[in-house]
Amino acid sequence: MVEIIKTSRGPEIDIHYIERTVQGSGIGIKVYGEMKIAAGEIVYAKELKLNTIHMLLLTPEVNKNTAKGYMAQKYIYNKGEYGNYASIDVYNDAGAWQSPGVGPVDGSIWLNFIALGE
Repeated sequence: MVEIIKTSRGPEIDIHYIERTVQGSGIGIKVYGEMKIAAGEIVYAKELKLNTIHMLLLTPEVNKNTAKGYMAQKYIYNKGEYGNYASIDVYNDAGAWQSPGVGPVDGSIWLNFIALGE
């Protein structure tokens, strides 16, 4: 069952699957899902059901509302620390940064994601 998280700031996060791996005294968590986000917005670890984000893999979802040619990049702040976050940047196919409100439909694009953390 999909869990939908709508933040007051803007991003919508749809979590499809959470995988927990226990190895020794540590627990690794892998989260699979989709998010609708605009450039310059941030995603907190707790919104992804994690204590900390170690890695975030993003791939744009192409559909009838999102034209081809957009790509997403991220920067994870304080990697490995509890309560950290990632900022997301969206670029068009010419390499121009897409500010919120610019680009497809409402300025947001759908991204498939895999997040690793604790």
